Amino acid sequence: MNRLIATTERFSFQSRELSEQLLKHVQNGRTGYWEHQFDRLADKEQVINWYLAIAKGQILYSGNRLLSVPSLMKILYRYTLHTRNELVGERFEQLKVTAEKEAWTPVQLLAKMKQIGIINDAQLIKALKMKVLNDLDTYVLMGSGKATFIPAPDLDLQLPIEGFSPIIVLDEAKQRQLQWEKLQQQVPSIHLIPVLNRAALTKANLPAGQQQRIENLVQSQQTLTAIAEDMAKDTLEIAEMFAKFVRVGLVSFQPPKKDTPAPIVVVDDSPIILSQFQHWVGALGYPVVACQESETALATIVEVDPAAIFIDINMPGISGFELVKQIRKQPQLATIPLVILTGEQKLSNRWRAQWSGCEFLTKPLDSGDMSNFQARLEELLIELVGTPESAANSQN
Repeated sequence: MNRLIATTERFSFQSRELSEQLLKHVQNGRTGYWEHQFDRLADKEQVINWYLAIAKGQILYSGNRLLSVPSLMKILYRYTLHTRNELVGERFEQLKVTAEKEAWTPVQLLAKMKQIGIINDAQLIKALKMKVLNDLDTYVLMGSGKATFIPAPDLDLQLPIEGFSPIIVLDEAKQRQLQWEKLQQQVPSIHLIPVLNRAALTKANLPAGQQQRIENLVQSQQTLTAIAEDMAKDTLEIAEMFAKFVRVGLVSFQPPKKDTPAPIVVVDDSPIILSQFQHWVGALGYPVVACQESETALATIVEVDPAAIFIDINMPGISGFELVKQIRKQPQLATIPLVILTGEQKLSNRWRAQWSGCEFLTKPLDSGDMSNFQARLEELLIELVGTPESAANSQN
């Protein structure tokens, strides 16, 4: 195992600053891990950190744990299709047992895999790079947080590859973000389940093989993430494929079934307002999901399928009214109540909210407004969603 040494080298990053900060800190020639902790994940029951391994200015590995035999095998299985072959899969599982029993290091595992023909250098590099890019898809947009460097001097010996240029990888990650943005109207979240429009599929008169392929992809009732994993494909590639199906009406999406009540979603760029809102609404007994990034709010909204959505008007990137338009374009969100939040008591904002089919709620401007705001908030929630108990019962 790598010998880890304590360090005090760290940096903080705000929303959308992570790529720039990584480029600045990854190329310092050190060998070890940057451990990232994200503010929006801090209240999770199980803490989720992201580790980016670097050696001599190159990126080697990405994951939610330090490099180990289990984490390496998971990446190889995820991104290498032939590991699903019955014979190769059997050897793969045997190696897993032997590696654990004999306490192999990652470099010992790779040597054995190459020796018996399970993996080659090209497949290893492809899998590792794809994992880095898929993780960047997620964590570059995760919001603010902090990163701490953990030296691991022998890391490059445990993963004997040249690594990936941070400049090239982060530029590719930026291009992927642009691709994701173009897909958002058709595929607002990768955690949705595709639903087949059989009438449209029949009418399309596709070749029998292509039609069967689409049916097979959809009938599994899996999310796009799970489909990508089963096919050992890049998640972006799968999303692009399903976006084409959506554009021609062959497929729509539905959220996974839940056993818990639908939450109340609040979208606001102010962490103070989000914290207060979570406290107020949570105290009334409703589950709450907070979104600080208006650009990624639609994906979260589609994924959680909320009971109601509260949206701030003035946000950087996408304004509140622009987000309302995006929400209304999603058929599965058409009936969800929307509430416009603002500290500006302008009659024009109230009119725009009404024209958009939204309720209107003015934020408290000082402590004297607080009790009135909380009372109106409770009235709105009961009016739009029902009491917490009735909302929970409606989900069962």
